[in-house]
Amino acid sequence: MKNAFKYPIYAVLFLIFFVMSCQQKTDYLKETLQLAGNNRVELEKVLQHYAFDPNDSLKYKAAVFLIENIQGHYSYKNKEYLEAYYHELDSMVNENQDYEMNKRLMEKFSYKYQGAAIQEIVEDIQIITAEYLIENIDKAFEVWIGGEWATHVTFDNFCEYILPYKCTELQPLDNWREYAREMLKADLDNLHYCDLYKNSAFQAATSISKEIIKLNRQFYPFDGIRAIPIKNIRTLAKLPFGTCEDYSVLALAVMRSKGIPIMEDFTPQWSFQPQAHSWNILLNNREKNMIFSAGSSNPGELHNPDTKMAKVFRRTYAINRDIYNLHLSENYIPVVFRNYFIKDVTEEYLTTCDVDIEVPSEFKNKYKYAYLAVFDNNNWISVHYGKIKNGRVKFEKMGKMCMYLPVLYGQQGIIPFSVPFHISIQGKIKKHEIIKNNFLNSTIYRKYFIAGHCYEVGNRMQNGRFEVANCADFSDAVVIHRIMNFTVQSKEFRLDTLKNTYRYWRYCGPNDSYCNIGELYFYQDSNKWPIYGHIIGTNASKSINDKKVVFDGDPLTLFDNRHPNGGWVGVDFGKPIKMNRIAYTPRGDGNDITPGDFYELFYWNNKWVSMGKKQATDIKLIYENLPAGTIYWIRNLSRGKDERIFSYENGTLKWW
Repeated sequence: MKNAFKYPIYAVLFLIFFVMSCQQKTDYLKETLQLAGNNRVELEKVLQHYAFDPNDSLKYKAAVFLIENIQGHYSYKNKEYLEAYYHELDSMVNENQDYEMNKRLMEKFSYKYQGAAIQEIVEDIQIITAEYLIENIDKAFEVWIGGEWATHVTFDNFCEYILPYKCTELQPLDNWREYAREMLKADLDNLHYCDLYKNSAFQAATSISKEIIKLNRQFYPFDGIRAIPIKNIRTLAKLPFGTCEDYSVLALAVMRSKGIPIMEDFTPQWSFQPQAHSWNILLNNREKNMIFSAGSSNPGELHNPDTKMAKVFRRTYAINRDIYNLHLSENYIPVVFRNYFIKDVTEEYLTTCDVDIEVPSEFKNKYKYAYLAVFDNNNWISVHYGKIKNGRVKFEKMGKMCMYLPVLYGQQGIIPFSVPFHISIQGKIKKHEIIKNNFLNSTIYRKYFIAGHCYEVGNRMQNGRFEVANCADFSDAVVIHRIMNFTVQSKEFRLDTLKNTYRYWRYCGPNDSYCNIGELYFYQDSNKWPIYGHIIGTNASKSINDKKVVFDGDPLTLFDNRHPNGGWVGVDFGKPIKMNRIAYTPRGDGNDITPGDFYELFYWNNKWVSMGKKQATDIKLIYENLPAGTIYWIRNLSRGKDERIFSYENGTLKWW
């Protein structure tokens, strides 16, 4: 008799417990179950699976976390098509193949699939299965509770650093944990032999990171020619090149599958150059985040240690309810905030300031949110948001030494509503607005700031010299100028004291420089353009670096002598002549003002206003009667894409 009633009693208890648990569900969970529609049954299966076993109480909480934050996560709808796409891509690209060959294959492949570039996507809430979620939860707990590298991880951190069933949006819902766990088999077992290392997330992550670096991949931002963004972990591991985000996602998958707690941080837009940037953080055993960039640096190693940033966000699985509310109230939203799975972590990286700005009356009732934007070389990109209250908006935790533009966002994009400003290192707001009836004259030598790769070769012309002669062998050479200083941008010098005329004019590179030089210009005051003659000099290391490139008008081509010492390049003018001025462009980035190129200067007055177009005849451009106090933007209309805004601080040009 006792046995006869065993099952019905258990069923009754099961039902009572389930009803009680349902009553305790959060509003977010109820909302998600309602939004799931026909797929609700799959989500409830997951909850039921863990709800009635007291040993699985944490797994139940984990299931609730995943389900109540699942809305807004997306996958491609056509699974079969996607599998075929990745299969063909995997069979085509060879990690041991020549880089250029892979690049060409990738471009050809992308053109083949370009008609399918926009694929139909669907929310995971509509397609995810109970089996998939349960398997993901069990495997995540296996490496957390039963693993070695997450013994210090709290449940709340586990939910973000290890638990999520995908590492990036549009990642296929496959068994990535299983195959990623077998990737990059570093010597993690050997860590057992050291008591200090055997549970160290840092040591385990470093071992895996070193294996990723060993892949010797190349960073190559080729998203623009991808037919479909590559989010398959197997494919990412095989590609011989990729973006910083590709490597971050690969690290997430491999390390999470092994129970190593990591996440991905990013800046939506550098404040001083184009593009965004992504990297990883590791939660070490001190429960502190350590930065590393998968593919280029290990945890704890320096990664852009003093680079200016406006904002830093962390990609999360959980919904950011503030940004979610923004979505509920705004019809048009800047790109970075169309994803509400991000968390502001700027204060972990920077000393920040809050900024409070008045919103003009004509916008107060029309918009509920405003944004701060930074310049990306061509456009203003929103990097933070704030809610408008009582005619003002507060932007919290902003990075210093960055130029910002307060904007609203509408159907056509940004709408500026105040003047640009920067935050000083002391935290003071400096507005940049036109000073009425105040003008300045501007002499511009470059269109972009001098970056590190220019600095690294800045000594290639230091101690170089210019000589003139009337004998072809320069036996009667006269030194007319020496370059005494580090040289990172174009320079010029006058020859007013040079009385005699000379036929042969040359530049001699210093020792160990291979006579590297970009361009060389000879001027006579009677002619605004450089004059040319028969090119002479020593032999180059390669034909593409021959001495003729010093006079080709392209600053990116450079003379590279066959030997480190004794190199020189010059001109035979056919007869003795007098020169009034010589200019030169060192080996660099091609952003110096280049004779022959067309330029346009703009100043900001609630929009970019042109000062007109000019063709450069010299290594500098001179603009007169430029409205003072605002910011400026010089563009090369002939070539190149690196261009930055600038201002004048105490009469000195300052790049932003």
